[in-house]
Amino acid sequence: MATESVKLLSVRASPYAMRAILALEAKGVKYEIIEEDLSAKSQLLLESNPVYKKIPVLLHGEKAIPDSLFIVPYVDEAWPEHAAFFPKDPYGRAMTNFWGDFIDKKTKKGDPNKEAGVSELYENFLTLENGFTKLDAKPFFNGATIGYADICLAPLAAWLPVFVELAGIRVPTAEKAPKLHKFLSAIREHPATKVAFPDPDKLLAYVILHLKKTSQP
Repeated sequence: MATESVKLLSVRASPYAMRAILALEAKGVKYEIIEEDLSAKSQLLLESNPVYKKIPVLLHGEKAIPDSLFIVPYVDEAWPEHAAFFPKDPYGRAMTNFWGDFIDKKTKKGDPNKEAGVSELYENFLTLENGFTKLDAKPFFNGATIGYADICLAPLAAWLPVFVELAGIRVPTAEKAPKLHKFLSAIREHPATKVAFPDPDKLLAYVILHLKKTSQP
């Protein structure tokens, strides 16, 4: 398996692609990124993910694995020689999946352009704060090393400044959500995020350009 090529169909600013890159980086996997133009999707992307036709897609030899929520567990099992993304015990694994699912659904839920959506997201951040049971002594959901739930949440650290500036998203203060802020600080300093996260200024510029394009008649 180690001799099989590893490629990732990606878009640099995508939070879902960031998850896949984080997983690969955390496992020390050598891989190639193939940047996609979503306005003119490549034949490779269409063939690799014929159901949803979306990035990211991990190409491992002849195998194609779409969707970050499936790529991350695949990477964990395909390269078991590095720190695991999931606890070994069934309960720990179940709760990791639970919080990963919550993060995926609830940290993007609601219309940020409407006050109700902003308020809902704020409350979801507080709910998430209560899920950081290990952060009393460790920096991540997974403990001392990043795991599945951490990787699911990590792109928020890159995108949050953009959300706050452009969409008026409100984030609980460090006094109200100390564990959330501790996580955001720790994940931004993790070596894997140095590769996975785009430059903040470039990310903001990308979003502004994208909004201008989508607002044109």
